Parts: sequence; C-alpha cells; structure tokens
Amino acid sequence: MPTLHALSPLPLLLTAVLAQAPTPLTEAQVVAIATAAHEQFAATGLSIAVIQDGEVLAEVARGERMTGAAMTPTSLFNIASCSKAFTAAAVALLVQDGKLQWDDPVVTHVPEFRLADPWITAHMTIRDLLCHRCGLVTFAGDLLWYGSDRDDAEVMARMAKLPITQRFREQYGYQNLMYLVAGQVVQRCSGSSWEEFVEQRLFTPLGMTTSRAAAQRLPAGAEKALPHIDGEAIPDHEFAACKPAASIYSSVHELTAWMRMLLAGGEWQGNRILTEASLRELWRPQVLLAAGAGAGTADFRSYGLGWFLSLERGHKLVEHDGGMPGFLSKVSLLPAERFGFVVLNNANDGVLNEACKRALLLQRAGGDGLAELQRIAELVPRLKERERKAIADREAARRPDTEPSLDAAAYTGQYEDAVHGAAEITLVDDRLHVALLPSKRRLSGSLQHWHHDTFRVDWPDRFLPFGLVRFELDHQGAVAGFRIDCPIADFDFAALDFRRRSAR
Repeated sequence: MPTLHALSPLPLLLTAVLAQAPTPLTEAQVVAIATAAHEQFAATGLSIAVIQDGEVLAEVARGERMTGAAMTPTSLFNIASCSKAFTAAAVALLVQDGKLQWDDPVVTHVPEFRLADPWITAHMTIRDLLCHRCGLVTFAGDLLWYGSDRDDAEVMARMAKLPITQRFREQYGYQNLMYLVAGQVVQRCSGSSWEEFVEQRLFTPLGMTTSRAAAQRLPAGAEKALPHIDGEAIPDHEFAACKPAASIYSSVHELTAWMRMLLAGGEWQGNRILTEASLRELWRPQVLLAAGAGAGTADFRSYGLGWFLSLERGHKLVEHDGGMPGFLSKVSLLPAERFGFVVLNNANDGVLNEACKRALLLQRAGGDGLAELQRIAELVPRLKERERKAIADREAARRPDTEPSLDAAAYTGQYEDAVHGAAEITLVDDRLHVALLPSKRRLSGSLQHWHHDTFRVDWPDRFLPFGLVRFELDHQGAVAGFRIDCPIADFDFAALDFRRRSAR
C-alpha cells in the first residue's frame, strides 16, 4: 500500500481551517470517522482512541483482527516504532533515579559500544542515541536485525563496520540500531532486561495489564491482531534483536492510559511517573528533520527523544508513527490542549493512518473530517497506479534473449558481506537458491534467470518486493561476488556487497 510520504501537502482550505480555535469533538464524530475510514480504505482492521481534555472520549474498532474474529479496542497490535517513546521514557526514569544523565557518554555504560568513527564513539551520549543524529543514514544497518536470529550483542558488534556519511549531531538519520543500544543502557543501569523494565516501571503503574514488551511475552490466548498485507495474513515478526526500537504490543484501550499520563504532565491516578523536567527533555527539539525545508512550518519539524515534533495551529504537536510488516501505528498528542489520539491498523496502510489523523484534526478545527477522508481516499488509486508503473518499468528493463555467462554450478559457493555477514548460493533441484544466512527465514529463495548474470528472487517475506541478484565476474570470467537490487525505502539492500569466499 502507499505510505503517508506520498500524500500531497495540506490544501490551503484545510490550512486555513486549522488556524481557527478548536471545537470539541463528539464521540459520534469519532465513530463516524473510524467507520468511514475502515470502509473507504478497505482496511482489514482499524482501532482508534481519542483523548479530549485529558479524558477518554472514544474507543472505536472496526473490521477483523484475524479471519472470523472482530477487532475490538482491546485487540493487541505490534505498535512498532511507537515503542521508541517508551524506551526514551525508560531512560528518563533512570535519570530520575539518579542512575545516569542524559549526556553521559554511551561507553560509560556500554563499554563495548563502537561506531566506525572513534571520535564519535567516544563522544556519543545517551541523548544522541535517542534523537537520530549519530551520523548514520536513515535505516542504516536494519538488515542486521530484520528477520535475523542474531541477538543484540551480535548486532552491536557489527555496527562498527557501518559507514558514517552524515555530520554527527547536525544531520538527521532515523536509526533503529541506536535504540538497541539505548535498551542495553537500560539493562546495564537497572539490572533488569529492557522488556522487564518497561513492563514493571511503565505498564504496571499505568494498568496496562495485557500489553507486553515483545511478542514472545504475550500469553497464550492473548487477543492479538494478526498482521496483513494486501488482505492476507502474514507471519508476525518476532524480534530477536532491536526490541527497544519497535517490539511492544498494546491496544488503543491501554494506550489511552499512556497518553493520559503524558497529557497530565507525567502524573497518573495521583502518582507521578515522569517529572515535568523529563517531559521537557523528551519533547524538546534535538535535531532538525530538514533544515531549510521551505515555506510554512516545515522548518520547525524536529525530533526530540523518542518523539517527532512539529506545529499544529501554533501549538506543539508531539507524535510518532510505527510500521512493521502488516502493522501501522500512530500516536499524536497536543499537550497544551490535553488532546491526543492513537490509530492502529493491521492492513499495512500508512495512508489510512494519516487520513484518520487529518480527519480528526480538521473535524476538531470546525471542518469536515469525513470530506477530508474522502479526498485522501480518492488519491489512493493514483498512488497505487504509481506503484504499479514502477514495477512495470522495472520489468520492462529486462533484456530478453540473454543467457547466463556460466553454468549454474559455477555461481554456487560461500559469500560474505563485510557488515551483514555470510550468504550462500546453492543448487536445489537444479535451480540456484540464495540465502542470506543470518536472515534466511525472510531473505532466501529460488533464483530465476532475469537477464545476463542477473537472477530474480521472490522472497518469502511478502513485505519485500522481488529482488534482483546480479553476479559480478572477475577478469578471468569467474564469479567474484553479487549485489542485490530490492527497491524498498525501509532497507538499504544496495549497501550489501557479497564477495565470494569459496566455491562449493
């Protein structure tokens, strides 16, 4: 499905309406928006909760969490990168406990931490881990953990080989790996695993009794939503490493407690969980997303600690999106107005979540939220056509009537990428087969000749587009290595460079 990045900017009429003073939403308006969104976007399942004046206004669920089972406000989703706000809050709790400071060097608490640049390694702080300014580009290194059986220690040991191409503390590059390291900081300073700490220090006092820090911790029979792509259920991603970046399971019902606590300045049912000083740090701009982005308020978009920050009608909007295959999440807060909402869907549709956000904000500003939903829904066929064209253009570039340079057996062997690790090419039933060994559950498959020395692979992971494995020959005509073309924004396959170690 298209993502929210494909949407056009807010129309002038909408911008003008948002400049007006807000008007209270009604529960009926939220129900109408959720119902229309589910129908117009043909979502598998959708769940929305809205907080107004610090209280729960509405919790609405539509569709199915799995075939034959209705979605409810208590259905559990992988909230993906909305987990980052919990990790940042966990660090804030340790600061409150006096066990660390925001600007402690990371190596003080995790001595084995290394990046490619020794100076950055020595000067990287806890704050730097949480705000995407470490010098690595967006999503760098995510193929180290995605679908991999490696643990955090193994992934962290390979970080030092990732090239740093951005300016430390100046340029934004969205990073999951740094949240892995933040989880290690939590573990070293608390004596508990990141999962235990988040559940005991945040979920328990908030009464989030069914939420869990990872899929493996969900009890049998949990009311779990299944992830879907193109209407079909897919296997869930159970994190082995990088859990602090994206592994939490929760529901809109239980996330209302989290949001209400934040909107109440860190207090919950008479108990203080986060101090006002902690919230100021979490919600203070740390790095600009795109300096010089242009007219309007784009220059003010920034990242705090576990939260994106922007302006909405002159007020600070604090929010985060999350996405894992088959799950999309969004949590948005206007702290000054004690207003917020959460949108979860198990249809892998980021446009749906963004449409719900815009509809809710417009309706609250006195506009027509249902009309806004309809406007965005009418864009979807055009966005899908753009995706279909990109696939067609890729297929049209295939050169027919070509053959591989070598017999199939000549391509087999052991290969190695300096960062990602081992891969192998084998013959299975007279057909070449590729497997990126640390991630072979999701990154393996049979190779079908495409053209010349390039072969197509259809990964078992339906989230990924088909890949093109291009073998490179040396000056003697022997296979020297291979590279992979797999155009997806979430992972940098182009960074992989597998060199041959040996023939089979």
